[in-house]
Amino acid sequence: MDLFTILILIGLIFLIPTAYAAKIGAPYAPTFSPAIKKALDFIKIDSKDVLVDLGAGDGKVLIAAHKRGAKAIGFELSPIMAFVIWVRVLGKKRIKVRMSNFYKKEIPTETTIIFAFLMPENMKKVKEYLTKQELPNVRSVLVYAFPFKNLDPIKTIHTPKCARVFVYDPKDFKMNN
Repeated sequence: MDLFTILILIGLIFLIPTAYAAKIGAPYAPTFSPAIKKALDFIKIDSKDVLVDLGAGDGKVLIAAHKRGAKAIGFELSPIMAFVIWVRVLGKKRIKVRMSNFYKKEIPTETTIIFAFLMPENMKKVKEYLTKQELPNVRSVLVYAFPFKNLDPIKTIHTPKCARVFVYDPKDFKMNN
């Protein structure tokens, strides 16, 4: 096998799961820092919190939570984006990255905050997924850009030149029942 063929195969190994991640969650799109800051200010995240990011992208939300002392766990299916996060969080012991499909995993029970930035067509499935989780400690569910249909947020955070962040009460997902 020549070098070109090997490079093509390696590229496919990374691109196929990345394309799959885009289909079941979202293609990579940045979450803007001012919106993250404003949302984390609103929920008063601190060192007692454990934030889980469903589809962690470039890790920006994980890093923002970590800067406030929180433990952060990111699920990312794309090997390319998971690698980007791993590089960005080197040495940050309170950030964990799990290259996996979050739909097939249980969210850790110590989770206090859930963050999601996924495509609107996937939000119904995310809501169903969250409803099936046993998460007695969750106090906020944050959704960037695309809200859950038929579910009213307790707060909609507007930040200039950023998508909105929707803050949901975890009781809406029957997590604490």
